[in-house]
Amino acid sequence: MRQDQLLVGTILDGMARWVLAVTNSTAEEARKRHGLSPVATAALGRLMTGALIMASSLKGEENITLRLLGDGPLKGVIAVGDARGRVRGYVQEPWADLPLKGPGKLDVGGAVGRGDLVVSRSLHSGEVYTGTVPLVSGEIAEDIVHYLVTSEQIPSALLLGVRVETDCHVAGAAGFLLQVMPGAEENDIQIMENIIAGVKGGISELAARSETSEELLESLLGQQPYRILERREAGFSCICSKERLSGTLATLGKKEIAELIADGKAEAVCHFCNERYLFSVEELEQILEQV
Repeated sequence: MRQDQLLVGTILDGMARWVLAVTNSTAEEARKRHGLSPVATAALGRLMTGALIMASSLKGEENITLRLLGDGPLKGVIAVGDARGRVRGYVQEPWADLPLKGPGKLDVGGAVGRGDLVVSRSLHSGEVYTGTVPLVSGEIAEDIVHYLVTSEQIPSALLLGVRVETDCHVAGAAGFLLQVMPGAEENDIQIMENIIAGVKGGISELAARSETSEELLESLLGQQPYRILERREAGFSCICSKERLSGTLATLGKKEIAELIADGKAEAVCHFCNERYLFSVEELEQILEQV
């Protein structure tokens, strides 16, 4: 499949909204940047895909941050998606791993553990709205649906999947959201449930086999007529820069910066993309003057 994409549309004559995110390259980029274990790859890939899907209703520079704060070996998984199809994220313990819980089945729920899902929406007005719900399973899709239903009262169904091969590379990753629109009848809801139940083998398997986003969409929807209302490119993208991280260094205080100058240099690493920035003595002295 080519460039990762985010597609938004409707079915059932507008009585249901769907969002499809194809994130094969996005999940693989995160795996390589952070050197993730297989279960960490699956967890971060699912969460980043979920963040892209939830950001599909935002506008401009608005973004959404999803934080899985569990007591499992991954400790925490964080992803930020925005209205332009960009997403970034990291795992607090990227090398943590667990035995498979079945043939080819990564134990994402066990790796996340029990805890909370924290969702923060940063809007164009500058306001930030945050909601927190307890984790249902740690498998991520169920946890996001639990948030949507309890915090936003939106009946939803969500599939998230990341297929990680034995050599650790990502073969397929995708997410598919179905949401009931006002005016939907019981029969519409039943059709939606049948669509989700009819996905055999997991959405990541379908993503691995599909050549295009449309092929994947048709595999999910079967014979159900659909409309595509919007199409966006999606991908792993970080907003970090040396200038931003110099601002972070400035918050350390004069004593700490002076110690870095004495060491002869400093290296700052972005949590979200693992990019490394080296600061010379001259650059550190300039930062010190601004403190």
